[in-house]
Amino acid sequence: MTTQTSMPIKALRSTLTLADPYTLTALDAATTPLLGLADGDRLLLLPASAEHVLVAAGAGGGTSTLLRGLTAQVLALGASVDVIDPGGTGHLWARDLPGVRYLSRISEIHDQLQLTVASLQDGTSRFTGGWTGRRVLVIEHLGTVAYGLREYWSQTRPETQLPEAPGVEALAMLLASGPAFGVQILAGNPRVGLPGLGAAPIAQVFPTRVIAYGGAALWQRVAPEIWAIPPYSLIPGRMHLVAEQQATAFQALNLSDAEARAFARGVIETGAER
Repeated sequence: MTTQTSMPIKALRSTLTLADPYTLTALDAATTPLLGLADGDRLLLLPASAEHVLVAAGAGGGTSTLLRGLTAQVLALGASVDVIDPGGTGHLWARDLPGVRYLSRISEIHDQLQLTVASLQDGTSRFTGGWTGRRVLVIEHLGTVAYGLREYWSQTRPETQLPEAPGVEALAMLLASGPAFGVQILAGNPRVGLPGLGAAPIAQVFPTRVIAYGGAALWQRVAPEIWAIPPYSLIPGRMHLVAEQQATAFQALNLSDAEARAFARGVIETGAER
């Protein structure tokens, strides 16, 4: 058991947007996607490995904002992205971008998850450790997707004797084994455990976790190793990175839909190529 990293809240920025001249400097200095800035404008970066990342927040806690910024950056770095957005309302900004497969219908999500697993099994994955060749799955509501996959399978294959829906099994396999093959999942808000993995510890599947706008119950479920819960904050974009048994407070990068779309294409807000 460890306590969180000690960080005076007053030393953190209250916003981190492209309107701040420092933001582009921070983005240019980042060697992997920028989560945000910690105390003293220290860059807080996504780990370079292909490990999964979980964003856990209450309503209005910034899940969409953080995933939007990370998605734009991994696209700019050369990764391919599957945006899994049931209903097609959460990340429309990414639709039709180069390198993006946008999946909104549960039937196509079901099929694509199985195809992704098949590509790992048949050796067609092209992952070499960097961002080029990496496939990133962005799933804002992990629990909702799992529920939809189960409902879809029960309605379309009522005669099946399978104990679990194939789409959920594929998702579980990607959660368990994907990083070794360059499949990285950026997921948000799992409300009822990890799909297909039973009681597997969240920290084992998601070594990197981001928590925002949550009380003691959320911390206990997502980061039980942090026994001294960091101070609660209502500042928009204020989050904590949990990794290696420490919690680090930071102000998350906030890109608008238009800014994220431009950044993913390698264009800054002035229209100049990055």
